[in-house]
Amino acid sequence: MEFGNSKDHKYNAVIQERIQTALDWLDARSTDELLAEPIGNKEIAEGVELRFQSYDTREYATMNYETHREHIDIHYMIKGAEWVRWADAGTADPVSEYDPEVEIQFFGHPKTPHGKALLTDRHYAIFYPADLHAAHGMVDGKVAHNRKLCVKISTKVN
Repeated sequence: MEFGNSKDHKYNAVIQERIQTALDWLDARSTDELLAEPIGNKEIAEGVELRFQSYDTREYATMNYETHREHIDIHYMIKGAEWVRWADAGTADPVSEYDPEVEIQFFGHPKTPHGKALLTDRHYAIFYPADLHAAHGMVDGKVAHNRKLCVKISTKVN
């Protein structure tokens, strides 16, 4: 997991380029421009898909963790705040089978301590395939509305 506000990455060169492409695209747009994007998916480069979202935060107890096998997730908060959590693969029991069509598997809460970071305006967290992660967590026990995007970075390299 990575948490930051623009930084250098250490990963496969092609994957690194995809991550940087996404971050550069986001940095080149104002918050108003990002909020004007329609909810839904938008491919900006090979292996880089933006998924614009609008949702309410929720209680941690109701959240499942998830992981992906062929994608890195960049959770990028456009406007709002939420807790994101992560744990190592193998620390939680699966609650679903892996779905290759959606490219996701869900897990219960980790049995060991997990990481937690507050994601706020124009900040991101990067979750790699080995990271179980849960997002959309309420802040200060209050439901709030967020505009966020999840960037899907393909880990498939030709």
